[in-house]
Amino acid sequence: MPRKGELSKTARASLANREEVNHLTGRICAKCGEPIMLKELQPVKVIGKGMVYYHKNHYSIQQ
Repeated sequence: MPRKGELSKTARASLANREEVNHLTGRICAKCGEPIMLKELQPVKVIGKGMVYYHKNHYSIQQ
């Protein structure tokens, strides 16, 4: 438990992550081959292949 007047561990981590809300991820779009910003990231789980990452506007269900 945090002491009186202190933030919990979860609240501190949330504040630390808020600074880098939209940053460049290490993921590459499977369709265009370019790096993806966090706000544009669309992870998709493909059976037998694992996770595949797309830009949100590049992903469509009929691929």
